[in-house]
Amino acid sequence: MSAVTQLSDGRRLRSERSRKAMINAALILIEEGNFAPTAKQISARAGVGIRSFFRQFEDMDQFFAAVDEHTVGSFWESFLHEGDREGELTERLDSIVTTYGKAFEEHRSLLLATKSLRWSSRVLKENYERYQQISRANKERWLPEISQLVLDERELADAYLSFEMWHRLRDIQGLSCSAAQAVILKALTRLLNP
Repeated sequence: MSAVTQLSDGRRLRSERSRKAMINAALILIEEGNFAPTAKQISARAGVGIRSFFRQFEDMDQFFAAVDEHTVGSFWESFLHEGDREGELTERLDSIVTTYGKAFEEHRSLLLATKSLRWSSRVLKENYERYQQISRANKERWLPEISQLVLDERELADAYLSFEMWHRLRDIQGLSCSAAQAVILKALTRLLNP
């Protein structure tokens, strides 16, 4: 390996380490409650210069796309591949409410950051809309009874199993996880099994 190749490989590896450090720094800031970290805050937390940030990422939208790419796998694993999807309606209702509640708790900070930033980010807005469609389809596969409801009731079922509902019950109304799950389970049960 030539000296030029080694230098090039070293720069590439350093660049990749910096990129990962910035993504991890943003996630830490978000977990700490800073739902709209700036490039300056992210680069400072990552231990890199602000110029390094903008060498890696053209703008904040490009950065948000990189963060999304980094987190999307574990995020969707929580929703799409967990829980029991077989059995009677009552069993599936309990499973979906428990699974979604657990996932909302696990990804709470990231979801709040996405909600607060999506108005100023084309990437986050598009991803949020796409993820809502994926989530709705997942709910209807898990509970095919939803697709038998009239339109306004289907919308209500989707709302019951939304992060917005979870956030309201947990953070605004102050319910515990188990109490929030019980409220959502009761509402869905009444809607799907009148």
